[in-house]
Amino acid sequence: MRLKRFNDLDGKTWTRYSISVWDIVKTPEEAALKHPAMFPVKLCERLIEIYTHKGDIVLDPFMGSGSTLLAAASLGRKGIGIDVNEEFVSLAKNRLNLLETIEDNLKPEIYCDTAENLLKYVGESTVDLVLTSPPYWNIHRRKRTADYKEPRPYSELERDFGNIEKYEDFMNALKDVFSKVKIVLKPKGHCIIIVMDIRVGSQFIPFHMDIARMMMELGYKFEDIIIWNRAAEYNNLRPLGYPYQFIVNKVHEYIMIFRKVSENEILSATILPQKH
Repeated sequence: MRLKRFNDLDGKTWTRYSISVWDIVKTPEEAALKHPAMFPVKLCERLIEIYTHKGDIVLDPFMGSGSTLLAAASLGRKGIGIDVNEEFVSLAKNRLNLLETIEDNLKPEIYCDTAENLLKYVGESTVDLVLTSPPYWNIHRRKRTADYKEPRPYSELERDFGNIEKYEDFMNALKDVFSKVKIVLKPKGHCIIIVMDIRVGSQFIPFHMDIARMMMELGYKFEDIIIWNRAAEYNNLRPLGYPYQFIVNKVHEYIMIFRKVSENEILSATILPQKH
């Protein structure tokens, strides 16, 4: 039986992409869009190149400014995006309109709604890759102590996950969304979540660890982590806690790679060896 290629990368590119720390920065045009939590199209393109083939379907249930969909379209994949914020939906559509040509069967689908309703728009076991960065709780409503930047909330919408008051309620809302993501993913399809840990005053919240625990509770296989080094973006850092407590300035994010296990994997895991 001939094995199917994992992706279409050549060996040299495969090796370059396999390094565990990535230094990818936003373009000046991306930085000018002023989205509070945008990630670069180049970052999305690299992940899509690794985990999909041409013609595959890529979903972002927290679409934001549309970087995932823009990358998917430029690489010949079909993107599906959902975001509750009308302003971000409009921004994503405008960015996609700048692309010269998109094949009719690969035209992106964009829905202005909460990610909780994704099953209204996406069929069961139809998605090859989920690539997303969920809201960082209500952290964008708070003043940034690391570089003095003003709060930049996602929106004032009640349905916006970035406005949930309690962290436990926020994590439960995320768990509900990613349980539905698992339904729409194809068996062996990947779900990639990009997050940064959170600090609220003196409290450190290991957000990436909580995401990992949540996803494994939902039955995903945790496959790997890549560190996205964003140090080049931070040019106004200060000595946090000085001189009474040493606090680390966070300048990296976690690219967390999960996979939906297939029925065969589930069955083989439940078959125990017989005792002799």
